[in-house]
Amino acid sequence: MAKDKKILDDLAGFFGISKNWFNKFTVVTVFFIVWVTFFDKHNVFAYQKLKANIVNLEKEKELLDQEIAQALKDREDLRHNKEKFAREKHLMHLPGEEIILIEQTKK
Repeated sequence: MAKDKKILDDLAGFFGISKNWFNKFTVVTVFFIVWVTFFDKHNVFAYQKLKANIVNLEKEKELLDQEIAQALKDREDLRHNKEKFAREKHLMHLPGEEIILIEQTKK
């Protein structure tokens, strides 16, 4: 018993904490916190990975929402002016017409 007390006192001195705080409850609590933080299935690293995945999926959702809005706009253009849509989107032309494409480069 005295040997165990001496070991606990040495450990408390090593970690720089009071001898009164170094008991079985604090040891179990610290062990539990370390276990949950690093070794559990739902640890901190898995949480960060899932959080990054959620952010990427939200960005992809915004991009897809923009594409859906553009597709709906194109559908309305097709409904109201089929000739304009065919000429602009599919480069269709009447016989005897020439098509000149001007590409705009993004800077």
